[in-house]
Parts: sequence; C-alpha cells; structure tokens
Amino acid sequence: MNELNKSLSATRGAGLMLNIVIGAGLLTLPGLAVETAGSHAIWAWAACALVAAPLLAVFIVMGRRFPNAGGIAHFARAAFGDKAYAATSLVFLGAVALGLPAIALAGGHYIAEILPGDPAFHAAVLVVAGAAAHLASAETAARVSTAAASGIVVALLAFIATGFAAADWNTAGDKFPAPAELDFRLVFAPFMMIFFSFTGWEVAANTTEEFRNPAKDFPRAMLMSFGGVCAIYFATAFVVQVAPPADAYEAPFAAIAGAVFGAAGKAAVVVLAAAIVFANLAGALWAVSRMVYAFGREGYLPFRPRANRRGSPVSSVVLVAAVLLGVLALDWLGVLDIRRMLTLAGQNFLLLYGVTALALLRLRGGMMEAALSVFVVLLVVLLLVLEGLHLWYPLLLGMFGVLWFWFRSRRGGGGD
Repeated sequence: MNELNKSLSATRGAGLMLNIVIGAGLLTLPGLAVETAGSHAIWAWAACALVAAPLLAVFIVMGRRFPNAGGIAHFARAAFGDKAYAATSLVFLGAVALGLPAIALAGGHYIAEILPGDPAFHAAVLVVAGAAAHLASAETAARVSTAAASGIVVALLAFIATGFAAADWNTAGDKFPAPAELDFRLVFAPFMMIFFSFTGWEVAANTTEEFRNPAKDFPRAMLMSFGGVCAIYFATAFVVQVAPPADAYEAPFAAIAGAVFGAAGKAAVVVLAAAIVFANLAGALWAVSRMVYAFGREGYLPFRPRANRRGSPVSSVVLVAAVLLGVLALDWLGVLDIRRMLTLAGQNFLLLYGVTALALLRLRGGMMEAALSVFVVLLVVLLLVLEGLHLWYPLLLGMFGVLWFWFRSRRGGGGD
C-alpha cells in the first residue's frame, strides 16, 4: 500500500500541530531563557513570535499549493530539482534528529525530579512509547492526537495557575523592563534556542497529503495552532519569569509546583509533563516518519518503506525512533546536551524557512507572494548574521545529500 489515509480535518490537524510544536518550548525553554536573559526573557519570546509570523505565512501558501508528505523537501524539489530535494531532506532530518531528542530530554529532566535514573534514560522510554503509538491505525492515531491536544490545554492551565499561585505579585512588575530599558544583547542571547519552540509547523508540512481538503483545512489548522501556541508560550514564560525556579531551569514547573504544593504537587506536574512530551513525540514521529516514507518512496533510501494495511508507515517510524535513541545515547555519554541540541536544531529550522521562502519566490503566483518570499529570505539572513554563522552542521548535511543524489543517479536511480 503506497497511499496515506486522508484522515485530517482542520480541527484534527490543529490538534496534531499543537502536539508537534508544544514540548521543550513549554517545559524547559522558559526556564532556560530566564537563566540566560534574566528579566529580558519575555521580550525574547516576543521577538521570536514576531519573526515566526511571516515564516508561517510562507508555509501556509506552499502547503496549500503543494500538499505532499515530503513537506519542505518537496517544496525545494518543485522549485529547484532533485538535488535540492536530497540536500533539504538531510538538513531537515538533521534538525529533527537533534530537536526531538531535546524534547524527549525535557520530559526526562522532569521525570528525574521524582524518579532515579539519568534523564536520557527516561527520555528514551518516552521515545519508545511515542513510536509504539503508531502501531495503531492512522485514523486511531489522529483521534488520540486530537484528544491529547485537549488534555494538554487542561495541563497547561494547571501549570499556569500553579505559577500564578507561586508569584510574588508585590515585586512582579520589577521583573519586566520597559521597552526603553531593553538591552538587545540580552533579548537576542537566547533567541536561537527559543526559536526552536516556534518551529514544528515545518514538520507539520509533512502532513499536508493527509488532509481531506489541503487548500482549505491546512491553512486553518496552521492559524489555529499558531494562535494557541503563542497564547500558551507567553503565559508560561510570564509565570516562570515572575516565579523563577532557582537551580531547576530544565524543569521549572516541577520546582514551582514543589514550592507551592509540596511533593505531591511536584509529582503531579511531572506526570503531566511526561504526558505532554509523549503527545509531542507521537505527533512529531507521525510527521517525520511521513517525510522518511516520502524520501524512501522516491528511491533515496536503500529500502522502500511501505504503509501497512492500516495506513501507517511503521518501518519509517522505527527508523526515526532508532536515530533519536542514538542521539540520546550521545547525551548520556556527555557529548551533547539539551542546550546545544536546541540551538543547532533551531538554526537548521531557520535555514529551512529560508529554503521554503526561496522556493516560493521561484514558484510565486503573484507580486504579493514574491514580496513575502523576499522579506522572509532577508529576515532569515539577518537573523543568521546577528546570531553568528555556525553553519558547519547544515552544510555538511546538505553536501552529503547532494553526494547521495549523485551516487543514486550513477546507479540508475534517477536524476534531475
């Protein structure tokens, strides 16, 4: 079976996107941002949201015009050919290969607050559980994802309420500098790390083929999820900034709940955090496995993954999960840590936004689309320059993708 089930409506798609996007950004980054930028952290979140809006518009335009499980890589091929498809696929997979383990580690750090063991071990358990969820049918997975999104909203309200209860409102106003008092070096210090939390919609682009009506439902799902994510992130960033979790920046809400409600409250938050990360990983594995499925379907893998009778590409899910477990092993060995994973993944995703904007410029349907694409390309270049150009990782991945395309072509696998 080589066709994916069209099981996503706008509501289900928005739920799936919430599960994909919300994870480390919710559970860990508010604390890490306060640790890095102090009182300027809330402004860093505002800057990321402002930057993300036009980038999201590019994905909406491209997703509705070119619905395909290949997502960004498919957009690149439609504009620039098979070499761009191979290179973009590798850069994308390199981003999620670091980003998804970081999400799992966010859950692992929470679990380690109440259970013995290394956070990387707990993260590995969450990855395996997220992969196992895909043994069900695509229809069942979509229903579970939508239900999980509703559960996440309830959990988030509980987290936010806990933070408000822990806040010292007599001094809360002193923790937010006015715009005239901003030090932009501090505002942008955690930018690339925070920007990772505003990624995920490019992962969701891999689900466009599974929408019942991509031209109508995909844009609605993107807009609903973006509005929900912004509201959630600002609320969580606010409560962490007014009630900073001293010495527990990787698991801020567990520390805050422990201070307010004691051990039982801390344990409850850990359970909710683990559930959120599980839902996040299950949703992300859905989208990324579809890209691997599309990559293999085009002949770019040594094997051709197939969807089973229930419409789920199980072999692709297993392959993605194995890569994530390998990265978690590097964290356990001390080679990588969650901050480095988030920064490198955020940089790769930002580059991919630029690639999508260039594809839109090549395939533009009018002056408005051309103006949007040029604006986004310039924005991406500006941010990379401001943040510092550490492009060795995506460049190596892109070069490997081009070389693999060349090798495949020499073996008769196809060409431009």
